[in-house]
Amino acid sequence: MRYAIALIILSALFLQISCKSNEVIQDDRRDVTPRTHETVDNDKISAEITEPAPEEEKLPGIVNNISPKEDLADQKSESIAQAPVRKEPETPEQTAVEVEPQRPSDEKGIVSYVEGSVRKKAVGEDDFRTNVALKTPVRSREAYRTMVRSRAELELSEMDILRLAPRTTVDLVALYEETRTGTQKTDIVLEEGDLWAQVNSAGDNSEFMMNTDIAAAAITGTNFRLSKNGEQTEMRVYHGEVKISNARDRMDKIEPSSVTDFKKPGQIMGPRQVSGPRQVTMDEWVYIVRNMQKITFDNTGRVVAAGEFKATDPEEKTDWVEWNRRMDRQRGLR
Repeated sequence: MRYAIALIILSALFLQISCKSNEVIQDDRRDVTPRTHETVDNDKISAEITEPAPEEEKLPGIVNNISPKEDLADQKSESIAQAPVRKEPETPEQTAVEVEPQRPSDEKGIVSYVEGSVRKKAVGEDDFRTNVALKTPVRSREAYRTMVRSRAELELSEMDILRLAPRTTVDLVALYEETRTGTQKTDIVLEEGDLWAQVNSAGDNSEFMMNTDIAAAAITGTNFRLSKNGEQTEMRVYHGEVKISNARDRMDKIEPSSVTDFKKPGQIMGPRQVSGPRQVTMDEWVYIVRNMQKITFDNTGRVVAAGEFKATDPEEKTDWVEWNRRMDRQRGLR
């Protein structure tokens, strides 16, 4: 009986072990089949890779294993490089601008004082439309005009000073311009009004002329005042010397006279018989006007007064004269 039970138990164990062995074998078969297939494929791939490939025939356009597409791209690049290059329009920053060489500046001074309304115009302009401000550059061929209750001072480059009283117009025809003879020429015209001037630039190699429509004055290191109204023109010299004449072109050919030698015309005699008609010419004259001397002439160019004046005269006590004296003292001028 015992043997039978033991046999049964052993048989059961054997069956159980046999079933498990079959399962293991089946599992192993399942694992082995894929592995075998994978191994074969890998070996085949390895063989294909390691097997030397036949030498490729070099075709035109294929260099150093470059594909035809890459070769076409290179050929296209070469054709583009050989083709004419179309220049894009340059930007303003890239465009080279040819700048004309700058000419020497024609500025000959500045406006150093402005009071009230002062205007100017250039040559060729009809009206005084440009308002003048402090530090405005002064140039040749400009005209300046002061309005009512206005004054101006022009400080020129050669340390010459021009001051304009109210209702004064001056024309700066030329300022320190070089002539053919190598001298410097300055030509200023007083059209109307009252002008105060300190001229220091005149010398052997320079010419400073002050003009009206009747007479012209050659200025040398001088402080003077020139006044012109509708009927008469008067020049007063405070220090220095001025040669003035009603014949500018012949000034150097006429013997100059001193204002102290001037004599007023005597009384005109009564009617008398005269000879037939003849051409009447204006008397030409040249006067030297020095320290504290003056000369006055009318619109016909006839001298009506000449001689000395004093600082105590009523004409030397006006607001215009006193203002100029203060301005001169501030500048250290006489």
